[in-house]
Amino acid sequence: MTVPSTFAEYRVHSNKSYAGALTLKKDVKVPEPRLNEVLVRVHAVSLNNRDIHIARGEYPGMKEDIIPCSDMAGEVVKIGEGVSKWKAGDKVMASFTQDLINGQFDDATMFASALGGGCDGVLTQYRLFPVHGLVAMPRHLSYEEAATLPCAPVTVYNALFSGPQPIKPGMTVVFQGTGGVSVAGAQLVVAAGGNAIITSSSDDKLAKVREWINNSHNRGGAGRLYEINYKTKPDWDEEVLKLTKDGRGADKVVEIGGAGTLEKSLNALRQGGEIDNIGYLASGQPPNLGLAVLLKAAIFRGILIGSRRHLEELVDFVETVKYKPLIDRVFEFEQAAEAYEYLSKATLVGKVVIRVA
Repeated sequence: MTVPSTFAEYRVHSNKSYAGALTLKKDVKVPEPRLNEVLVRVHAVSLNNRDIHIARGEYPGMKEDIIPCSDMAGEVVKIGEGVSKWKAGDKVMASFTQDLINGQFDDATMFASALGGGCDGVLTQYRLFPVHGLVAMPRHLSYEEAATLPCAPVTVYNALFSGPQPIKPGMTVVFQGTGGVSVAGAQLVVAAGGNAIITSSSDDKLAKVREWINNSHNRGGAGRLYEINYKTKPDWDEEVLKLTKDGRGADKVVEIGGAGTLEKSLNALRQGGEIDNIGYLASGQPPNLGLAVLLKAAIFRGILIGSRRHLEELVDFVETVKYKPLIDRVFEFEQAAEAYEYLSKATLVGKVVIRVA
């Protein structure tokens, strides 16, 4: 397989303008893989809200002058000494936290191997990875589709199927908004035979999600999808109660808003249910969390993406149900700043992807 001598990569410096934050560096020398290393040609990268915060200098623990982004799909082009798991031509994705092989994020040193924040990320044409940092792509997905999996779907897979209360058929889960996490989560719940309730301020966005998930090609299961427009029904927590049997509430709420939505999330939760906290996008005053969690006998669980094993399990799941991610728009490599700007406007449904090569 022919590999060029040089390539291009983006570096990020915190800036209020995405065009100012991202610098395209050309003529970077292609490295040779060393012991237990793999050289990958990156074909596609997907963006997350985390990338927006990093570009703005708002993300804790971020380093300056790093290659941004965590989610990629690509092709193995060279292997180093001692590598037997991979060969040239293999289609792969990178695990978000490279050194987290199994279990949960229970070691603070793992932040250093989180792609695009603690270490160099994947918005580059070529990158070296440790042999343990890669997972085989689902066979039915394109590079653009597979690039959406390592962060948002892994995070919500961890929330849904790991921890003390993994979902089962018939259980109800609430998702906030129509971004990558919520759309992926709703798809997984429906595919697993559960009931997904998704909220948004836009009927058009909800219609797009409904059309995508109810399409027989993407459905994959016997579960149901319900939508709530929180603009026309601001007491969306009460609407959740109406949609659940005897008004008992949801089994899980995947919390993306944070301080501005926690009170309603806890009210929408059944007694003894679980809040899986993965974001902080909303603004507002938090409730008396200690009291609210106590009175509901609830589990409040923080989710920091997931392990390589979670990504491997997700691949098994999506191949079984023939899951396909909802991609809102694909940008070219030279349009990275435009892709960031588009994501920041929060008008999308699903994921934003950058085609690298």
